[in-house]
Amino acid sequence: MKYLIICIAIVLSSCSSQKINETMTPSDFQTGLEPYYQSWSGGAPGSSSGVSLYFPASILEGNQFLAIYFRGMEKKIASFTSNNKKMLVTRFDSPQRDKEMSLDPKKEYGNESPSLENLSFQLNNDQAIVAFLKNGKTIYVKLDKMIQKETIAYPSAPPQGNRN
Repeated sequence: MKYLIICIAIVLSSCSSQKINETMTPSDFQTGLEPYYQSWSGGAPGSSSGVSLYFPASILEGNQFLAIYFRGMEKKIASFTSNNKKMLVTRFDSPQRDKEMSLDPKKEYGNESPSLENLSFQLNNDQAIVAFLKNGKTIYVKLDKMIQKETIAYPSAPPQGNRN
C-alpha cells in the first residue's frame, strides 16, 4: 500500500511540471536576432498598454509554433515582423478594467485585483517559454535573461474638430 501511494505521488508530481528541453540566453543568438521584450502604452485616455515580445524564428527549427508563456500569460499567436521571416512577435495586452481610484479606501472597495493564468511554469520577468511541436512531441525552450528595450509611449491622437 505504501508503494502504491508513493507511485501515485510521483506520477501526479511529474504531470504537473512541464519539462524544459533547452534554455537559451541572448548570447546563443546571432547579433540583431536576440530575443527581447518592450513595453508600450497608448497615449489616449482609455487606450491599452502591454508588452511585445520578439524572438527569432530559428528557435522553432521549422516546426509548428504552439504557444509562448511570459509573465503568467499565454499566447498562441505569433507573427513575423517582416518579410525576411527571421523574427516573430507576439503582443501581451495588459488587462483593462474599470477601477475606482480614490483617497477614500471605501470607494475602492469593489476594485478587482488583476488575475493571471495559472501556468505550470515559474518564470522571472525576463524569461519566457516557447512551445512547439516536433515529431508529434511538445518541445519547450526557455528564453532566459531576455533584453528589455525602452518603453514605447505612443502619442495621443490629434484633436478632432475644427480644421481650418
